[in-house]
Amino acid sequence: MKIFLEAMNPEAEYQGGTVTGMFATRQSANPLAKRLDSLDGKTIYLVDIGFGGGHKFMQQVQNWFKENMPSVTTIRRRKTGNAFMDDTTDLWDEIKEKGNAALIGVAG
Repeated sequence: MKIFLEAMNPEAEYQGGTVTGMFATRQSANPLAKRLDSLDGKTIYLVDIGFGGGHKFMQQVQNWFKENMPSVTTIRRRKTGNAFMDDTTDLWDEIKEKGNAALIGVAG
């Protein structure tokens, strides 16, 4: 006795309208920024996204830079919105204009 199984394509078929979430069409990824040769003399933004304890973690990172790499300028900022969404682009625009790198993180 032979058994035949039919496998269906797991990709969603587009039926029109707006597709969101995990079924949305993948966008081409933006390439990562080029790695800096050195952090000496650079400005690094330490971005707290609002997740519990993030501000304490970024304070510790800032203190580490002061003690171990004093030539690095660190600027701590709290992103607007909540941990999962932004409500403006002001911070990201500031980082692009004035920063050389950003450490964006959470704690918990």
